[in-house]
Amino acid sequence: MEDPVKLKERGNELFKNGKYKEAIDEYTKGLNVCGKDNNNDRAVFYKNRAACYLKLENYKKTINDTECALELSPGDTKALYRKCQALEHLAQFEEAYRNAMKLLHLDGKNSAVQAMCRRLNIALTQKANEHAKTEVKVAQMFNLLNTKEEDLEKKRQAAQNLIVLAREDAGAERIFREGGVTRILQLADDKDKETRMSALRAMACLCTKHKTRALAIMKEVGLDNLGKHIGADDEEISAAAGNVLQQLVISLVGEDKREAKDADQAVVQDITGELKTLLLFIMKMLSDVNVSGYGRDAIIDVLIKVLPEKEGTGKALTFVYNGGLNKLLLVACQVPDLKRLPITPNTRMHCSVLFNVMYDEMGGDKKREYYRELCHKFLTERFGHNSMESNMEAVTAISALLQGPYDVGSDMLSREGVLEVMVSMTASKDERLQVVATEAIIHSANTQKFCKGTLTAGVPILKELYRDTKTAERVRVRALVGLCKLGSYGGSDASIKTFAEGSSVRLAGEVRKFLVSAKKDLDIRKWAAEGMAYVTLDADVKEELCEDNEALSAIIEVAKKADASMYFGIVSVFVNIVNSLDREKPPKELIELARFSKQHVPEDHPKDAPEFIKKRVSALLANGIVSGLNAMCKTDSDSVKELLGGVFLALVEDQENRGLVVAQGGAKACIGLATSGFKRGKNLAAQTLAKIAITTNPEIAFPGQRSLEIVGPLVGLLDIECTGLQNFEALMALTNLAQMSDSVRTRIVKERGLPYIEHYLFEEHDMIQRAATECMCNLVMNEKAFETFLAENDKVKLMVVLAGEEDEGTAIAATGALAHMSHNDIICKKITAVKSWLEILQQVCLSENGDIQHRALYVVANMMENDKDIAEKIIESPLLEILMVRSKDMSPEKKTVQELASKALQTATKYELIKPTGQ
Repeated sequence: MEDPVKLKERGNELFKNGKYKEAIDEYTKGLNVCGKDNNNDRAVFYKNRAACYLKLENYKKTINDTECALELSPGDTKALYRKCQALEHLAQFEEAYRNAMKLLHLDGKNSAVQAMCRRLNIALTQKANEHAKTEVKVAQMFNLLNTKEEDLEKKRQAAQNLIVLAREDAGAERIFREGGVTRILQLADDKDKETRMSALRAMACLCTKHKTRALAIMKEVGLDNLGKHIGADDEEISAAAGNVLQQLVISLVGEDKREAKDADQAVVQDITGELKTLLLFIMKMLSDVNVSGYGRDAIIDVLIKVLPEKEGTGKALTFVYNGGLNKLLLVACQVPDLKRLPITPNTRMHCSVLFNVMYDEMGGDKKREYYRELCHKFLTERFGHNSMESNMEAVTAISALLQGPYDVGSDMLSREGVLEVMVSMTASKDERLQVVATEAIIHSANTQKFCKGTLTAGVPILKELYRDTKTAERVRVRALVGLCKLGSYGGSDASIKTFAEGSSVRLAGEVRKFLVSAKKDLDIRKWAAEGMAYVTLDADVKEELCEDNEALSAIIEVAKKADASMYFGIVSVFVNIVNSLDREKPPKELIELARFSKQHVPEDHPKDAPEFIKKRVSALLANGIVSGLNAMCKTDSDSVKELLGGVFLALVEDQENRGLVVAQGGAKACIGLATSGFKRGKNLAAQTLAKIAITTNPEIAFPGQRSLEIVGPLVGLLDIECTGLQNFEALMALTNLAQMSDSVRTRIVKERGLPYIEHYLFEEHDMIQRAATECMCNLVMNEKAFETFLAENDKVKLMVVLAGEEDEGTAIAATGALAHMSHNDIICKKITAVKSWLEILQQVCLSENGDIQHRALYVVANMMENDKDIAEKIIESPLLEILMVRSKDMSPEKKTVQELASKALQTATKYELIKPTGQ
């Protein structure tokens, strides 16, 4: 058994070295070996471990450990102080103040405790004032909402303000206690659509992350009433009401994310109470013939978000076993021409996403096999009816599966007799059958592996359909897209040519006719956009397209007016043109090895070289691509947002283009992309913003509130999972932004940017370390950032060490930070705590760089002014000679340096450490 004393000593040493996680391990071992009756040692281990958690900003664990320590040693002031610190960080000011007052009685002379009590008192006063203001605001909002119909604008504004109040916990609680749910429910039935939207959004805010309010709202509103709004034939109303349902489910599930282990445990009874009611309600709405297509999409979107275990309820298996998969297959097999259930052009894609979500949640082969069996049973039943309509539905469902869990879809497609049915459907003269079968052929070629197989059987059918001018246009365009997809299955690999040389260019010409013709209906143009996305994988097509200004302008115009269903195809065209897809290139050694073993090695097209891409980007900008991208930024699709972020990043790669992108509204659009969507997409948009902020005046690029809005995305780029380039550019951008105003600097601190910036001060890469130091130099002008240097840590020591770095940029920034902080006596004493502080100051004062020299002497002058003992140490060192030399340099360019050196010597004279000149 290890000695508790040694464990404590090891933990303390690790703590001093900043290795907090390792220190936690040692203290935990100490708790395990301590006897239960050894209260003193156990209290110390808990208290010390709490200090580690505090440093790691894990405030809940800090509180747990301090409470354990206080149970064992009630009078431990350090444990109580750490508990107060953690409570303060969690904004639990009332509890923190009560504990701080206890601490004040125990250690009344402690200045840190006194300062904490003052801070908490101010925070409590501010909170009380905010509550009072909130009460007034809520009352005002409800008074305005009762206004007459002629004051519609006031009413709308009041409803919008209600959303803002409902987002804040204090406002939401006040609305709830004042009977606001009843009033909001009345607004949800208002004649004015904007007011109804605001009411539903406010209701969603009231439900968010609050189980009690969610339960009460569910009972008061009633699911049938909520279903009425979800099922409305209005996309925005349906989506807003669907969000209420989503927040209800997420709030009610709370911590209970336990999933059933097998079919026997997955019966409906496994779900308790209200959650069971909600899931049954959702299943009922899914296949309700009275629900609009928009409402059905909204319900599917709710399921996409609430079924996964990671962020939702973890009830995907329960949903499948209780008939949910069958219900979804019923929706997915709907053919618009048959008009059985109301659907939208996007319903099938929503179904595909949900199919994929559910399949991913099926942990283990046994559960996935059951999933396949349910799909097979459903399709067998549909094909078993032996009618063209039921065959259409079965093949449509297979198309949806092919776009979701592809393995399941391809498995269904390979079942006996399915391909024969599809071939007979294409040979039919029935337009509806041809559309369904052609789409299935297209979706069956979703991977290169299966694309090869589809080429043999699919190409002759698609060619025949497209060449027959008597075939309906919506069939012909699908056949054309199928040919484009099959012809581009090699992707950007220039060595793979599916069709004859020049075929892709000819296909692009045919697709363009469908895409840019305003006379074509939306469905045709949507498919044409997808076809163009496939053919533009060929560099020859990209070049020809960018040389045709008329065609390029036409596609950009389509982007401005496109329906949401067309966004993915159109933005994919732009992605291909600028080559913004992130493709990792294997090391040269692996390529050589692959060639030696006669393996296929992908080849880049010569026309995808950087100089060609640069020309294509210029052509896009000249034809107004930014306005087209801005129009598509309103999308709800995270995949589209990610592609848009990549295109914007490619546009600003060249510094000369950044001003034009900003002028046309690209920076504003990227702020939206950087705050929602997939992580990679947000990072791409944030990197775009970073590049703009580095080379463009941020006051022009990000005026007013925008300068605050971009801080969060830029801080996100400092994550260690991001690339070194992203880290560097984010630091550079934050450095420029921090010069704008103190409100921006405060925002950087609030977004928890400081810990990240501090991390990069230790970076081995000189440029990243320099950027972090420059950023910190600007941030120390902020009071909250400055206060972190006053605490018990080695931040000042690090700045002193960085001031002595060989890299001039780093030294300039570090001496600048020290110069700004050296007016404070605590900082001055911390500088002297560095063993080699005098040597480093001598080094920087002797620097040939004027900026370093100036800042260093400013530090020396301040340190001497602040403390006589420090001044004495400086005078006793070689710094005295340096000061005397600098004070006699009367050259005009050294005037400021001469004045600072003279000031330092005058301070020494005042302290009688040296005699005045001439005595």
